Amino acid sequence: MDRIRIAVLDKICSLAALGRFVVFSEDELFDAFPDGEERRDATLKGALKSLKEDGFIDLKYSSGNLYCIAPLKNFEPLPVVEETEPKPKEKVPKVRHIRGAIFISAFFGGALGSLIISLIFAFI
Repeated sequence: MDRIRIAVLDKICSLAALGRFVVFSEDELFDAFPDGEERRDATLKGALKSLKEDGFIDLKYSSGNLYCIAPLKNFEPLPVVEETEPKPKEKVPKVRHIRGAIFISAFFGGALGSLIISLIFAFI
């Protein structure tokens, strides 16, 4: 969620109980906008529309600069996990080491066996 939507939803949830319709003026909702954000009517309506589509609010009506809104659920942002320790490298499973050792020993065993057979036939 972007900053404007979160701020508007916080304002609505702070002034109305879940499921209860309350009439908000446009100015009340503009007061919730974060500092530095432009207070445009289209931005407010877009935020309210997206909150309604996502199921956070129910917009009963909007008339002029008044909106009848009921909050349906609170937005709880995901907790921020701070990583203080670097993650350890993932260890390569021992199965890979064992498979590699088996392959190398089989390869050299086959080569040694071929060398011994070649020497036997060379001397006979």
